Amino acid sequence: MGFDLKEYHVRKAKGEEVLVRNIYCIGRNYVEHAKELNHSAPNEPFFFQKSLPSLNISDTIYLPVNREIHYEVEIVLLIGKSGVSQSIGDSLSFINGFTIGIDLTDRNFQNMLKEKQLPWLLSKSFSGSAVVSEFIDEEISDNFWIKINGKTRQESNYENMLFSFQDQIHYLSNKIPLMVGDLIFTGTPSGVGILNKDDDVEIGYCEKLINSLKVKSISN
Repeated sequence: MGFDLKEYHVRKAKGEEVLVRNIYCIGRNYVEHAKELNHSAPNEPFFFQKSLPSLNISDTIYLPVNREIHYEVEIVLLIGKSGVSQSIGDSLSFINGFTIGIDLTDRNFQNMLKEKQLPWLLSKSFSGSAVVSEFIDEEISDNFWIKINGKTRQESNYENMLFSFQDQIHYLSNKIPLMVGDLIFTGTPSGVGILNKDDDVEIGYCEKLINSLKVKSISN
């Protein structure tokens, strides 16, 4: 039996390609988002993963048919150093880039998994569900947003996070040592919603457009 040894890469704005190792995501990192899903805010960070085949660096989102797929816009970190953060202050040295991404979620499937107290992996890892754009060196400190068909659906700032970039890196790396090329989705604000076929999606920060995407459907 053969094995698919495909490698998955992301791009930096200067043209450099980086091999992706793992995709980590923090859950419920904005109080209002936790509330809209009827959850309380966590006392410490908790993470889930998305599979490597879920990585999507294109300008197209493909929706599996007969599944309710939600968008969740997030700041995404690119890790540039392997190892364990020794302190909160040391954590920023692990970051090799910032971008805006979308954590696509099969919401009904996720809710079923939650009810059974099972991991979320299968509801978060369908093909193309980890949307990321080109990474830049500058920290994204302005409001980031997602627009669907020209209307702003989510907008917030990293200052509204429960757990900062530094908190997340320090906590996660002390549980699972980080690797060069790891991605961390740092949480989504309130306003998540359903994507539909033929939607036009724009993501960015401040007044800067990072990526424009078209939503299409697939049969699986």
